[in-house]
Amino acid sequence: MYRLLLIIVFLLAACGGQPTPEAANLPTLAALPTLTATATDTPVTPSATPTATETPAPTATATVSVTPSATITETATSTPSATPTATETPAPTSDNEGIIALALTAAFATVIPLAALPPDAAPVATLPTGTACQYPPPGGFGLVFASDPTLIQQIGCPTPLGQSPVTASVSSATQNYERGVMVWTQPASIYALYTGGRFQRYDDIYNASVDPARGGETPPPGLIEPERGFGKVWRTFPEVRSGLGWARDNEMGGMSTAQPFERGQMIALPQRGEILILIYDAGNMNAGTWRSVPGNY
Repeated sequence: MYRLLLIIVFLLAACGGQPTPEAANLPTLAALPTLTATATDTPVTPSATPTATETPAPTATATVSVTPSATITETATSTPSATPTATETPAPTSDNEGIIALALTAAFATVIPLAALPPDAAPVATLPTGTACQYPPPGGFGLVFASDPTLIQQIGCPTPLGQSPVTASVSSATQNYERGVMVWTQPASIYALYTGGRFQRYDDIYNASVDPARGGETPPPGLIEPERGFGKVWRTFPEVRSGLGWARDNEMGGMSTAQPFERGQMIALPQRGEILILIYDAGNMNAGTWRSVPGNY
């Protein structure tokens, strides 16, 4: 009982006496949560600030040099479907450049050999300046020219180039032989056309006031000895006699039309109903190949 009274007196004394310094600080201690919260926010803010400060620096560095690696890393971390994307993301940039370069190279390789088309390639080296003539040949010559695309490669364009073609009307004569034909045209040209497709041109050197009309030879039965200009060439040049043989019929005369070309000429022979095509050998107007087609100027 005595102890109980002492405890009561002690408690009363504690409640009714002057507050001790420690008790005076209790409200401050009670405000500690506020201080603690303030203290807690204060460190967080600075720590966040350095973090924010440091973040831009890595970001700037990453932008310059690390972005490709970051892209690949993130893609590799992604699902398997993203992995091909990671492979394709860098690849298209470099592959496209390589593919484009190869495509351009192929295009030039194709335009440079191909070409070609056209004028510089080897298969068309015999072409004239272009694949078509500025002025096509006139009349029946034009029909023959258009019907055979190989002629422009062989004979070229009508001359003079760059101008409308001008044909010439000339006197002519023809004669059939065992193995070919002889053709005479003004001025003073005789062509020996062999059945093998070759021709040779000779000057007509026959002079009626000096040269005999015939050589006095006896031809085989059914054949004829050539006369005048044909006869003189036939007797003078052994290759003509051996190449053509004897004449099979008499000469046929007429007015013909001739058109010169870059590498040959066409002659319309109305007495035969044919157009003669002469294609010169390179650099040689006196020899080459020949063929004839039905037609007139």
